[in-house]
Amino acid sequence: MENKFYSDDILSSYDKSYAELEKIEKELEGSVISLDRMSELAQRCMPLIQTCKAKLKEVEGYVEEVFKEA
Repeated sequence: MENKFYSDDILSSYDKSYAELEKIEKELEGSVISLDRMSELAQRCMPLIQTCKAKLKEVEGYVEEVFKEA
């Protein structure tokens, strides 16, 4: 079975998205920010969250496939 899950592209897109979400979280927790900035950050979070969810769903499918073949 081909191991497409471990391609550098998939892992790097998840890692980059997750790292960006962590930076946003720190900014939100670390200071008082304007409503406009909060809105910008919220808008930026949505595609990052969608990327992470899609990659996690892909991993879930891979894991299920591995266990079916075991």
